[in-house]
Amino acid sequence: MNEYSKNRPEPQSLCDYSTSVERYLHRPMPKAQAEIWSLVLTARDVPHKILYSVNGCRIAVSPDHENLAATELEKYENENRAWPLKFEATSWYPNAQSTFWTLLILTAVFSICFSDSWRGQLIAIGSGDVGSILHDGQWWRLVTALTLHADPPHLLGNMMMGGLLMIWLCSLLGIGLGWGITLLSGILGNLINALVHGGTHSSIGSSTAIFGALGVIIALQILSARRFSLRDCAIPLGAGFALLGFLGAHGEHTDLGAHLFGFLSGMILGLLAGQLLKISGLPSLKTDHIIGIITCFVPILAWLIAFQY
Repeated sequence: MNEYSKNRPEPQSLCDYSTSVERYLHRPMPKAQAEIWSLVLTARDVPHKILYSVNGCRIAVSPDHENLAATELEKYENENRAWPLKFEATSWYPNAQSTFWTLLILTAVFSICFSDSWRGQLIAIGSGDVGSILHDGQWWRLVTALTLHADPPHLLGNMMMGGLLMIWLCSLLGIGLGWGITLLSGILGNLINALVHGGTHSSIGSSTAIFGALGVIIALQILSARRFSLRDCAIPLGAGFALLGFLGAHGEHTDLGAHLFGFLSGMILGLLAGQLLKISGLPSLKTDHIIGIITCFVPILAWLIAFQY
């Protein structure tokens, strides 16, 4: 018995075989479904062909390979049962409410950096200074820099654009996971930006995380396509880079690297999260709340360490 045969799941009875064969091979289906299943069988080296008729398409397999083909298709469908992820439209309103109040609180907290008595100290200990991050090991600056802004218009602009993206993202992943992956995208984007720039460079602003949220959304849009084709990838990817160029490449003091690396970090994390969610599904409400609490705790901890340093 070869290795493939040993690893292949075996149906419990001949009745299971018959049911699977009828479900996947002996019934008409839409052309798009037949083409997806054809790709699966091609990847598993199962000889087959698609038969087209006015009633739909059918996968034709020789009798010797019917059981193998049905097993592979059933395994594929089971692995992808949770994808594309489906979300109820009713989740938009409570999510928008929660996002609004979260942004209102964040705007009030972030406004502290505009106080004359606090501004100098906060910038000194919390900005994304590359030398301090890479040479002095002050990792917390990757987090604290996301909470500092140059002026009120900078803060309000980020909160408005971020609010729209966060409502969208949290409706896809849940509030806790949505904010958590956004924060992680901002941290990773700041780290890559620091590694690329080196030397004397400093950055502040939550826009790195905001463009990270955009990257996550684009990644999820790519993964939600039932057929992983160049066209299905190019459309959301092109839209994402267009938004990045339109929203993130203007202004005298704009940190283009932070925006770009935040976006790319979000795409990477979005692809990883999407693949995990295909297997496990969305987190439960309790788990999502725990993720949200941890996400709130991270910047608080970062600032506590910054003040103690």
